Amino acid sequence: MKRKVSADDLTLGMYVAELDRSWEAAPFESPFELQGFTIQNVEELLKVQKLCRFVYIDPKLGVGAKRYLSDEHQFSSAVNIVQETAAAAPLEEYYPEKQPIEREIVRAKEILDDTNRVYDQVLRDIASGNKVDARSVKTVIGNLVESVLRNASAASWLVRLKKQDETAYAHSISVCVMGLTVGRYLGLSKKQLNVLGMATLLQDIGKLSIPTYLLAKTERLDKREQELIKLHVSKSISVIRSMEEVSSDIVEVIAVHHERFDGTGYPLGLSRSEIDTLGSMAGLVDTYEAMTAKRPYRRAKTGFEALMELYDERDRAHPGGLIEQFIQCVGIFPVGGFIKLNTGEIAVVVKRNRVVQLKPRVMILTDPKGNRLPHPQTLDLSAQFVLPGRMPKVIAKIVNPKDYNIDPRDLFL
Repeated sequence: MKRKVSADDLTLGMYVAELDRSWEAAPFESPFELQGFTIQNVEELLKVQKLCRFVYIDPKLGVGAKRYLSDEHQFSSAVNIVQETAAAAPLEEYYPEKQPIEREIVRAKEILDDTNRVYDQVLRDIASGNKVDARSVKTVIGNLVESVLRNASAASWLVRLKKQDETAYAHSISVCVMGLTVGRYLGLSKKQLNVLGMATLLQDIGKLSIPTYLLAKTERLDKREQELIKLHVSKSISVIRSMEEVSSDIVEVIAVHHERFDGTGYPLGLSRSEIDTLGSMAGLVDTYEAMTAKRPYRRAKTGFEALMELYDERDRAHPGGLIEQFIQCVGIFPVGGFIKLNTGEIAVVVKRNRVVQLKPRVMILTDPKGNRLPHPQTLDLSAQFVLPGRMPKVIAKIVNPKDYNIDPRDLFL
C-alpha cells in the first residue's frame, strides 16, 4: 500500500511510486521517466526534493521504508499537521537564540530550583495564613523569562524530563515554562512575558482551598463537586489581590484562564474576543500540560497525542489560530521527548527544528543494541553528513524511556 511522505523526509532506498504532480510535468531524466524508482543516491534524492513537496512511496518495494513507517498512522498525521499549520508560523525569530542549550541548561537548572523553592514557600504561606512575598515571586519569574529568552529549549527540557518524576516539579511550574516558551515564540514583550509568567505560576493556587479528596477523585464529579472545583479561580484571585505590587493585568489573566472560546468555560461563560490573548494562552498551556501529566484516573498522554486532540478541537475550547501557532512552537516532537531512530538507537529531543519539524536536534543515549553510551552524542537530524549508499538517521517512533531501562532523572544536570 502506498504511503504519503513529505519530500523533506525521503531517504535513500525508498521507492517513489507517485509524485505530487503528473510524471509528464516532472522534468526528470533517466531513470525517472519510468514512473517509479528507488532512490539510489544523494543526487537523485535532491532532485526529488527540489521539485516536489511530497510523494507517495511503496514500503513493499523500498529498502528502509518499513523502518521509517513503523508507526505509519502517527507519522502521516504528523506530516499533515505540520503542512496544514506551517502558514501560521512566524516568518522571523523575534528573540534570536543567545546561548547554546549546553551552556544555558546549567543556569536554567539553578533558576528552576529557585522557582520551585519560592513556589513551595508561597504554598506554605497561603496554607498558614502568612503574607506572600510577591517580590521573591517576581524575581524568579524575571530570571526565568531571561533564561527562556536566551534559549527556549533549556528550561523546557529540564521541566519535561523532571515531569517523569511525579514529585519533582509542580504542574504550575510546567505551565509557567510552557507559557513563557510559547510567548517567546509569538514575540511577546518582556513586560507581557513577566505578566504571563506570574499568572501561569499562580493561577491555580486557589486549589489549596478545595478539599483534597475532590482533586484526587477518580470517579466522575457530580454537579455540586464540579461547582466546588470551579471556585478555585475566585480563590486564586483573592490571594493575588492580597499580595503587594501585583498588577491588575495578572489578575485579569487568571480570571479568564478557564474561559473557553466557544463559551463553555467558567466562571463567567465568556467567549471569543471577550477572552484576551494572554488569558487564552494561559488556558491553552494549562490544558496541554494537564493532558500530558499523569492523573489518578488515566495515563499521561504523549505530546503528540495532546497536539492531535487540541488540533481536532480548534475553535472550540481554544482559538484555532493560537492552537496552530502552539503546534508550530511545541513541535511534533517536543523538547525532552524520547524517540527511537531507524537505526535502533534511543535518543532524547534537545531542540526542535522550526523549519523541518520532523528533524529536530537529538541526544543519542544508546547504541543500536540498546547499550547506554558512556558519552551521549548530539545530532542535528536536518544536517547530517551521510556517506554515499548510507541512509540518514530519522525518527522511527516515540518511545517510553522506561521500556528501555532509561531513567530520565539520570539526565539531570
